[in-house]
Amino acid sequence: MTTPTYLVIGDLTYDLLPDGSSVLGGTALYAAATAAWLGVPAAIFTSGDPASPPSLPKGVAVALVPTPQPSTFENRYTSHGRLQLLHAQGATLQIADLPPAWRAAPLVHLGPLTGEFGLDLAAAFSDALVAVTPQGWMRRWDLPLPAPIRRVSWHPDPAALAHVDLLVLSIEDVGGDEALVAAYAQHCHLVALTRGSRGSTLYIAGAPHQIAAYPAEERDPTGAGDVFAAALLIHLHQCGDPLAAAAFASAVAASAVEGRGITALPTWEQAVARMTS
Repeated sequence: MTTPTYLVIGDLTYDLLPDGSSVLGGTALYAAATAAWLGVPAAIFTSGDPASPPSLPKGVAVALVPTPQPSTFENRYTSHGRLQLLHAQGATLQIADLPPAWRAAPLVHLGPLTGEFGLDLAAAFSDALVAVTPQGWMRRWDLPLPAPIRRVSWHPDPAALAHVDLLVLSIEDVGGDEALVAAYAQHCHLVALTRGSRGSTLYIAGAPHQIAAYPAEERDPTGAGDVFAAALLIHLHQCGDPLAAAAFASAVAASAVEGRGITALPTWEQAVARMTS
């Protein structure tokens, strides 16, 4: 296997629909697809059935740790809001199972969804720019499955967080607790807090900077934070300017939410055109 430029590690999920069918989802899908659309060779390290590999966009490679059933989610919408259930949990992901050539990827995105690995994995990529979207460490559920998912606070070891170059969270991930995000920013050089159409805050060495959102006709916000994280990491690697990279990521995310799933992801040229129009 050749070394990808952009490696994302985490569950590729199956999301159950009301009619009993399912669609592919998860941070790994949205982030890797974003990279591919931007012209960056991408790869996903996840778990699944090697005899029935997932259908992925052109330009995205995949390596699978065998599992009888991948992580499977269901969203139920009630009068009290959304109830998310976990129906199945995929395999644990370990560095020993990663294709050796992929360990040299210059961009690594850790996107856990069910605690399939720990933050300590960040230290395995000392020569890469490492981004983390930690929502999988901010969830709990009871056994047996299926079971509802509840949000919990995440308090990582500062020494482990120091191996992360970019941390991206949503305001929903932290339950509106911006002080918690500021605390993360004391140990991680770049921390982005996204707020959808209200833009984002980028902490650089602990100092907050407001990043405006680009106007968009939102049709599907699913995966927008993962798209933002991927675009931010990619452009940061290219230009070295966090604020310019965050503006670019906002444009990419604005395009992405205008279609269902990954259907409206922009090319690099389309994202730049959106910024200048």
